Amino acid sequence: MAKENEFKFHSATVGSVEGINAGFDLQTGDWQAIQNITSYKDQAKLDREKQDYYGLNKKSNYRKLATIPDIVAIKILEDHKLDLHDPSFMRDPNNLKQLKKILMTEYPDLLVNT
Repeated sequence: MAKENEFKFHSATVGSVEGINAGFDLQTGDWQAIQNITSYKDQAKLDREKQDYYGLNKKSNYRKLATIPDIVAIKILEDHKLDLHDPSFMRDPNNLKQLKKILMTEYPDLLVNT
């Protein structure tokens, strides 16, 4: 892909190094988006290790399921029609069950709790 057809997505919380790099070929219509998810896998591993060492946080009823980078959320939307960025997503228990199954089978390194 020509350099002029490449672009990056990043925000205040996700810098350009960790953001999504995308490109679009104007002649073929092909596009691709990539993101280095190594730091996300490392964070999930660290979260699992902390939890194994310290145990679950008894003060809150919160249990972190996973660390999911945007590129994985986009892939889940494309492949499984689950929009993790939809504000109502977490209100539907069926969405969470389906997401958990997807993460366990396709992205186990991103899981913190099952």
